Order: sequence, then structure tokens, then C-alpha cells
Amino acid sequence: MKDINLFKVNDSVFLKKIKSKSEISETSDQDGYLIESSEKEARRIIESVKSSGKVIALVGGDDAFNRRAIETLRINYLVSPEGGYKKDTLKQRDSGLNHVLAKEAVKKNISIVVDLSGISKLKGKEKALRLEKIIQNIKICRKVNCKIKIANLANDKKNIVDEKGRISFGVSLGMDSVQSSEAIKF
Repeated sequence: MKDINLFKVNDSVFLKKIKSKSEISETSDQDGYLIESSEKEARRIIESVKSSGKVIALVGGDDAFNRRAIETLRINYLVSPEGGYKKDTLKQRDSGLNHVLAKEAVKKNISIVVDLSGISKLKGKEKALRLEKIIQNIKICRKVNCKIKIANLANDKKNIVDEKGRISFGVSLGMDSVQSSEAIKF
């Protein structure tokens, strides 16, 4: 598999974006679910989906949410832990990930996913701040050998970035060439 998308494409993981348990469908042909909800609702969704063997991706939140998600939930991917409003301190950025969470993600075989479509929607200073946080997360993941993935998560074909574009994006943010080529394989 070469990418994760929110629509059906050949040689791609197709995730259905859901916010509640009632949106789970048994008959559709998706490969998994992208959960974008509160922790309580995410637990309900994961409990009902865990026996189906589908891919489960969870959109990150604040530090406490990300910690509980990595430690207690059975997920495959944590998407954009740097997203959302977080207050940076004077000496450190609040990127939603630290070395303790990265080590726990390695133990649980959870990959951190960078969402390119979410970054492309941002403008100016917001985009720069998000990229700073992603660079910090890449450095943390490199130190503890945590898997980091670069995905489109696009809703339609016009927002897809090709493989070379995703590899060059990874290299420009501080990944080496081997790590960035591994980051696009799912």
C-alpha cells in the first residue's frame, strides 16, 4: 500500500472518517476508520470495531488525550498529534508528542502520521507553527526509532500529493532519505 486516503483509490488504504459509533457500516468496502471524536466516543468505536481486523487511525488532540490514546487504545495510527490549539512555552513547543509517548508508541507498534492535506489548508503563520511542531516530532521519533508516516488523507483526487512529493517533504523536514522512503509505505 502506498498511501492513506478518504476515498477509494487503487493501491491505497481507504479509511472512512467517523465521529460516532452510529456511522460504522458493516457492508462498505473501506479498509478501516479514521476516528475524529472525544476519547469516550473513540473508546466505544474501537470496542465495536476491534474484532473486524480493520485499520484504526485516531486524530490526535492535547497531550493528555494523546497519552491515553497511545497507552490504552488499540489503534494502528495516531494522526497529527501536533494539531489543534496548544500553548507553546518559552523554551519548548507543545507538539503533542514527547519521548515517553514515542517509546510507548514503539512498544505498541503505533505509527505517527503527518497529514499533508491538513497542512496544505493552513495559511501563513499557522502553517509555519504546524511545521515547527512536525519537525520537533520527527526529531523525537528519530531518537527512539518510532515509525512516522506521511499521508495525504485527501477527500478527492485533486488534493493528492505523489510519492516523490511526500518523500521530498519528509527530507525537507529533517528525515533522512531511507526514513522518508519508509514513511510513505503503509
